[in-house]
Amino acid sequence: MKKILIAISLFLSFNLAKAQDLVKKIPANAFTVATIKGDNVFKLMFVKDFNESFVGKKLLTETSKSLDKNFTSIEDFGINLEKNMYYFNQLSDSITYNCFLIPIKDAKKFESLIDNKEKKFTQQGDTRTMVLPDSTSIIKWNNNMLYFVTGSIKGSFFADSVKSARYGIKDVRFQSDDTIVADSAAVAVDSTYATTDEPMVEAVEAPVVEKVKVQKKSTAKKNTKKTVGTKKTGKKKTAKKSKKVAKIDSDFEETREAREFALDTAGGMTPVHGIVDEQYDTYQQERLEQDAKKKRLAFTWMTAQADQIFNGTYESIENNKSYTASLDNKAIAELWVSSLQDVYNSIAPEFGTYGKAGLMKGYGALNAKLFMDDKSFRISTGLELAQEQADAYKKIMNRKLNKNFLKYVNSEKALGFMSYSIDTKAYLEEFPKLLKQTYGSFLGAKMDEEIDLGAELFSLLLDEEAVSNVIKGDALFVINGLNTKDVTYTTYEYDDDYKQKEIVKTKKETLPDFLFMFSSEDHRLINKLIKYGVNKNYVSVENNIYKILEKKSPIDIYFMIKDGIVFFGNSLTEMQGISNNQYNSNKLSKLHKQLLSKNNFSFLFNAKNLVGKVPDSEIGGEETAKKFNSTLEKMGNVYMKSNPIKGRLVSADISAEIPNGHENALKYLFSLIENAAK
Repeated sequence: MKKILIAISLFLSFNLAKAQDLVKKIPANAFTVATIKGDNVFKLMFVKDFNESFVGKKLLTETSKSLDKNFTSIEDFGINLEKNMYYFNQLSDSITYNCFLIPIKDAKKFESLIDNKEKKFTQQGDTRTMVLPDSTSIIKWNNNMLYFVTGSIKGSFFADSVKSARYGIKDVRFQSDDTIVADSAAVAVDSTYATTDEPMVEAVEAPVVEKVKVQKKSTAKKNTKKTVGTKKTGKKKTAKKSKKVAKIDSDFEETREAREFALDTAGGMTPVHGIVDEQYDTYQQERLEQDAKKKRLAFTWMTAQADQIFNGTYESIENNKSYTASLDNKAIAELWVSSLQDVYNSIAPEFGTYGKAGLMKGYGALNAKLFMDDKSFRISTGLELAQEQADAYKKIMNRKLNKNFLKYVNSEKALGFMSYSIDTKAYLEEFPKLLKQTYGSFLGAKMDEEIDLGAELFSLLLDEEAVSNVIKGDALFVINGLNTKDVTYTTYEYDDDYKQKEIVKTKKETLPDFLFMFSSEDHRLINKLIKYGVNKNYVSVENNIYKILEKKSPIDIYFMIKDGIVFFGNSLTEMQGISNNQYNSNKLSKLHKQLLSKNNFSFLFNAKNLVGKVPDSEIGGEETAKKFNSTLEKMGNVYMKSNPIKGRLVSADISAEIPNGHENALKYLFSLIENAAK
């Protein structure tokens, strides 16, 4: 019975903790959600350790100075550091909301941060509200949570005449004659490129806005001086003549400059100048009034949105399967974006109808997670694909790296490597489908026949099987070190008669020692290219090793074909070793072997092997080089790799090892920051 009671209490406490998490306050239609998991962060570093760290001391010192208070711990901020903190973003065709949800542990301590005469807040029950001075942000909090929201109206929303008229907003334009266009029936522009059609809350009519006064330009100069040769003209002629005074662009800077130039050169102001100035001032007055209306409307929407988030009932992001599937309890930070198509829509509104053309069609939700432990940092990313795309990528990625490549990687001296492996034949077969899917909707339905014809022509012209035999689709690039060598270059000097003279000089350059290889079964085309290069003196050959004859190249590049592999490199000694089967092939570590052989894409950077290889003169002198090498010595290997496609999810990981002597990745990161700041 006792065990049952314990189990029930644990179950209730778990669900209570989950219910208290602020994620339930995030709406299901949130566009982006970012999370910092305070509990996981402060398992790696106690609050006391953070306070005593370089970053912690800097934060507390600067905060104390700016608020004229004395903070000794981040706990003095009143935030519950053991709970999750969230940022989320909401998009509509009219307004964008950027929002923060922060758990509160001690509301009194938090209020001490904003307790001054300039920042007053109102209170209703246990809920406090503060509007920031510019009225573009609102903060609401109680004893358990804080909500911060800022909103920005989208200009394209009011370019739609129907929507702008609904809220009493005019589309104000300036013209160079005697009229000011203030027309609510502006040319309609399709603005439905965003993820939702309307704001989250029901919009209300814009409140009455007081007229904004614009200081008119003084006309005293007009009355004291006369312009020679100025004729008396009617209003119509004046308007026509004003076009000759200056060509006014949308920002009106050219108009201002032209009027100032006319005043300086003529020594006064003509009636034309006065009329243009008066028109411009009227335009400015009207524009500021409309901007004020938009600002008040944004504030009205923000207020309603904040009230709904803080007090309302609505469907939570917890019910979004894509979001919940992206979560990992071990991560210390997470990011989720609803879809790449929506990302494209939000950053390219100027494309108008093309913004919703489906350029990123088939690419769904994107997620990223940050992990830290006692061995490494790791960032894991994932992208959801449509089923058709996932099937295509599975075919393309159905190849492993040529195992013979591994004989030519020396883990002890390599600064880094990068590899990839795809099935060339499958890629060429799937490429037209992917091209049509991506760009077909962009070009429009009217182009469907042309796109189909282009895809068929592409397949007809290319023999996928033949191409895949020439280039199998796998490759490996290895940097084995850095070498400093004298490099000759050509410059020119001129004598007293300005005759050009060619001068050959030398300078020292640090260049990478690299080896690049790719698989090839059919060498006929490559051999023909080599023969052509030899006949044209572009290529020389010695003992089956070819050299590219290029005078302008700072390095010598050699290449050869051996055992179904095409090699490129800049070390003749290394190429000769490969050719004579004398290359030391027993220096690949087990970890690097797994990284290369099990992944379609891999990347490695070995920081320690770079120590002392870069000359001091190329990184700012001896002192800077010392700090640079010291940082490299303390760094572990940096890896990047792709993962096998699971279902419809394609993913990749970036990892950075921490060296021995550090408790965990977070404390190691803080030590790097401190060393860099010294």
